[in-house]
Amino acid sequence: MAANIHPYLTYQYKDVKQLEKEISKQKKLTKALLNFQEHLIFVTDHEDIIEFNQAFCNFTGISKGQTQLPKLKYLSSFLVEDANYFYPIDKRRWFEEIIETGKNSVNMHWISINNEEIFFNLEYEPIPGSNQYLCVCKDITNLENENRENRQLFLMDSLTYSINQLEMNAILEVEMRRAERLNQPFSMIIMDIDFFKHVNERFGEQAGDKVLSTISIIVQQRIRESDIFVRWGGEEFILLTPGTDGNGAKELAESIRSIIEEFHFVNIDTITCSFGISVFSKGKPKEELILEANQALFFSKDKGRNCVTLYN
Repeated sequence: MAANIHPYLTYQYKDVKQLEKEISKQKKLTKALLNFQEHLIFVTDHEDIIEFNQAFCNFTGISKGQTQLPKLKYLSSFLVEDANYFYPIDKRRWFEEIIETGKNSVNMHWISINNEEIFFNLEYEPIPGSNQYLCVCKDITNLENENRENRQLFLMDSLTYSINQLEMNAILEVEMRRAERLNQPFSMIIMDIDFFKHVNERFGEQAGDKVLSTISIIVQQRIRESDIFVRWGGEEFILLTPGTDGNGAKELAESIRSIIEEFHFVNIDTITCSFGISVFSKGKPKEELILEANQALFFSKDKGRNCVTLYN
């Protein structure tokens, strides 16, 4: 004999089932809306990423089934260190450091699982009644590429197509911080065109400009893509060489010196350059690094020019 069920309990049971159906329906709708978005969307509780959309999966290669992967920490591996964008001091705390900026959005330089460089504007908002944050990453790559091109034109020396002095300090700080964090060597080479004033006086400023642009081409064809070439002054250049110790920098400088000495400058006598090299060590400020390179350059000039000196 079936037990009698109070009508109120029957109705209450139906109400709960109906509520569960509505909640399930809402979750499916929310999930569909999230997956429809082109922006990367994820929810984090500071410890990990607990929900994310299909765009996030496509960018990171993370699937819904990878429950054991620490996604928040893993996401930091896609960050690119760039002086013009947010980059954390401690990558393990990257999201906390964003919150500590006091801003609700930051621009970031990332590289996808497919090795594609993408720039995002990451916005976040706390979710009421929880310790969670909703994060939306909008792709601003096209806009940033246009801005970077304009910035590069502004910060590039128009004669030698090398980086100008305005940009050098920011780049130097990034490279020193990277060398310190990765415990890698890093050297600075200062080069100066010998008796350049005489070139201008004897052959004219147009000939002098041609010497500057030609030397820039020689150097930029000799160095690696990772090396950074800067016009530091009138006839003075700086070469930053990440991952290169003093001996490697000296070898590079010597090869550039030799190429310039042997190059035939049309209607001009032989041109030579003097070089000074300093090596970064942990804790050394950039001012000291530049000073040591300048002192080494002075030693090269004092020895008769057209030579390379490594500061020690």
